Amino acid sequence: MARTYKVIDADGHILEPIDLWDRYMDPAYRERAPRLIIGDNGKERLLVEGKILGNPKGLGRLGAVGARDGSVPADTMMYKDGRPGGFDPHARIKDLDLDGIDAAFLYPSIGLFSGAVQDPKLAAAMCRAYNRWLADYCTPYPDRLFGIAMLPMQSVDLAIEEMRFARKQLGMKGGFLRPNPYNGRMANHPDYDPFWAEAQELDFSIGFSQGYKYRLAGSGNSDRSLSGNSGRSRQALRSRSTRAKRQPSASPGRGRSDRSHDPA
Repeated sequence: MARTYKVIDADGHILEPIDLWDRYMDPAYRERAPRLIIGDNGKERLLVEGKILGNPKGLGRLGAVGARDGSVPADTMMYKDGRPGGFDPHARIKDLDLDGIDAAFLYPSIGLFSGAVQDPKLAAAMCRAYNRWLADYCTPYPDRLFGIAMLPMQSVDLAIEEMRFARKQLGMKGGFLRPNPYNGRMANHPDYDPFWAEAQELDFSIGFSQGYKYRLAGSGNSDRSLSGNSGRSRQALRSRSTRAKRQPSASPGRGRSDRSHDPA
């Protein structure tokens, strides 16, 4: 008997395990994988390609569910101590049941910084590792947890390759992009026309996901917060739609924030 869906979290977020890259990334790229470091202020930050990324208040805030009502000390929480459901699908289901949510579409947390990577092959290796892990995370509950693939838009060819892999090998039905430029190109750039055509062919939904206050140094717009780019991303979509016969449906990017993601 088919499940009935009454409440769906369209913008859920996981918390990537610290050892994800060691377990899932191509060995040729593991030495260059993202790493958590302690910044000068004692807070956890993300180091990738020699750049330090993330909220200066610390990455522990990504999983600090309850910080807004004061029940969780967001300023001192470590990333690994975030909401268990962010890391563990079985704990996630308990959270969904607690909130009366039937299903969740899942986006990354640390992976939201992937757009800041400039090397296309490194970005592709990160996306492949993340997507493989996310598929495993969702496997125990295929009718309740739905992974949204991370795509390496730094290269059109590699983005198409990863989209095909996510759709055909992992069974994912959608992917996400940031509203920022990837290596200087917005989503409506003519270079991306083959990507959009393939998304249509695969019936693969594309959602745009912001990162709230986070900035993407090196993304082509390092001095502007992501919220400042939302208008540009909408403009990009409008422009792109004039060149496409049929735009693939977009996964909602700003739905209810779930119990595993409470950004500052």
